[in-house]
Amino acid sequence: MQSRLKIFYSSILLTTFLPYIPAIFPFIPGQFFGFNLTGWAWMIMLLVAVINLFQSRSGQFPFYFWLPWILYMVIYLIIDFSFLGLQLTLQYTLPILIGIVASGLTYKEEDLQWMFKWFIRLVALIYLLFVYANLFGNGFPPGMAVMPMIFSLAVSLFMGLHFLAGKKKYLFYVGLLFLAPIVDLTRMGIAAIAAIIILHFANRKLKTKIIFGVIGAVAFILVFNSKAFQEATFYSGEGSLSDVTLNYYDNTGIKSSGRSTWKKVLTPGLKAEPFWGNGPRADNKYLTKITKMRGGEAHNDYLSVRFNYGYVGLSLLLFGFLGSFISLYAISRKYVDSWYIWLISTSALTLYISFLMFMYTDNILKYTIYFPNYFFAMIGIVYSMRRDEDIRSDTSLQ
Repeated sequence: MQSRLKIFYSSILLTTFLPYIPAIFPFIPGQFFGFNLTGWAWMIMLLVAVINLFQSRSGQFPFYFWLPWILYMVIYLIIDFSFLGLQLTLQYTLPILIGIVASGLTYKEEDLQWMFKWFIRLVALIYLLFVYANLFGNGFPPGMAVMPMIFSLAVSLFMGLHFLAGKKKYLFYVGLLFLAPIVDLTRMGIAAIAAIIILHFANRKLKTKIIFGVIGAVAFILVFNSKAFQEATFYSGEGSLSDVTLNYYDNTGIKSSGRSTWKKVLTPGLKAEPFWGNGPRADNKYLTKITKMRGGEAHNDYLSVRFNYGYVGLSLLLFGFLGSFISLYAISRKYVDSWYIWLISTSALTLYISFLMFMYTDNILKYTIYFPNYFFAMIGIVYSMRRDEDIRSDTSLQ
């Protein structure tokens, strides 16, 4: 096992685990020196990423797709500097740095197996906290909002393993993880994980696509028609599929958990500076002023990016997603016979869907330690393995 690889990925796992420590040991405070454990976690991971950035071999991560977005944020920060703006810029940049570092490391089969084993152990621990909270606690497990994000990573890998190995046990694990957002009624979590199950890129057979499409549709209808889901979704306590609209901001009959209010509050700023935005972390400053509460959030990354960076910033961000998706898709198509490249690339491609879905109802771009760090690391791993595969092919031809 390579020591630097082990330290790097252990840091990713430990920084995810750090915010859960007070749930296991209640005597440990959740805040130190003005920062909560989530804040300390992503800052520690930033330090680890920067140190490793200057020690790795030249990476193959498609940084050029994300460079315009990073440059735009940095230039905007220089023009309109603030501590919160610096914090946001670093949070948005961290996962991309992790992808670069990950692409500069070398991976052996035992490295990937070690990483997967410890990641699943972390997911299992979080799941146990969820079960304990529902059976013996107040039913509100720690990190409830981000729990489906972490679980979606595991679901995508398990689904990929099922389609590649054909083992039913992976579907059992998927079913267990899928129960968590259903029990907690995290609606986007349910939708995002369902999308992974139905649309996974490793599912190449038409027959299985139809089967999983039907299973997903039936599961969704059953959950949708449940009393708990109906009451959590509609103000009237009941509704039909025809009552659901893509833009819940314009649907007065759907409960948006306060998100419609944030949209209304931010609308004047969106209209005032639609092109360039209002400046890094201007949304936080504005919402804090309006609500009189520290740390106001729009709970919609598209809305936040538009308010802070305008349509220019949002376009550059989406360009990064689109360009890297197309590049990764090309690799997945080329290396179908390379087991690990195929598994990780198709799982990462599927996670683009859930990433963009979570952005619509939450702050996943800032939840670096719970989803984006792993997502970009997976992409980096694919590019590293692609390079080594090409080197081996060239050597065999000589």
